[in-house]
Amino acid sequence: MPGENPKEQKKKYGFRLWSDINQLVEKHKYVTGHDRSAFVTEAIKRYCAEIDGEKSLDVLCDRIGKIVSAEADCHSNRMAHMLFKIAVELSMQNYLLSAGYVNLDDAEIRFIRNKAKEAVRKTYGYISFEKALQEERALSDGE
Repeated sequence: MPGENPKEQKKKYGFRLWSDINQLVEKHKYVTGHDRSAFVTEAIKRYCAEIDGEKSLDVLCDRIGKIVSAEADCHSNRMAHMLFKIAVELSMQNYLLSAGYVNLDDAEIRFIRNKAKEAVRKTYGYISFEKALQEERALSDGE
């Protein structure tokens, strides 16, 4: 790091600044202690760090994007797999139930479907088999 070695001497460099840039230096040099040289040194360090950071940021953002995309793909594949398994179970249940209720007419089937939709809406999608069985038993006892 510059300035850490006591034997190291500052070198004089000549460069030209536009007058408005010079005014900015004069206006802000107090940040580093009223020294133009210290201010310019600090400004160059910060600007170079920003440039290096932007290069690293581009690589980092690209890498993070790929990781997030891969994780999202993994989770969506897992969800699709689980939905397929649930659909198979539901299909199996539907076939088993329909075999026992072959004689239902279309109006009775619509009534049951509407009842199921209403139950899903009221329970936010959670309907246990036991709860449905209790309701059906209560209906059959009431008839």
